Amino acid sequence: MSGVIPYVAGWAAFGFAVRVVALGIQQRPFLEKPVTHAISTAIFGGIGSYIYYLEQRQLELIQKRKHTLLENRKRRREYEEAKSQEYAIAA
Repeated sequence: MSGVIPYVAGWAAFGFAVRVVALGIQQRPFLEKPVTHAISTAIFGGIGSYIYYLEQRQLELIQKRKHTLLENRKRRREYEEAKSQEYAIAA
């Protein structure tokens, strides 16, 4: 679970920075309505959490696919070896 914390913290900090920059562009005080900072931080933190778990699911799928491909490659190699032995015996 410790892998989630950097994602959430990084995206939350990005959300806070987005809000501060938006206020800076509008030339309004940076800490005006701190509730909006909290909302922005929470939303971007949620995005970070979603991205972390999405990446974990994708890595699992890649590992499963890799395992399947390696098994198929192993079976194909065994099949080709058996075929080559049959030809060697027949010749």
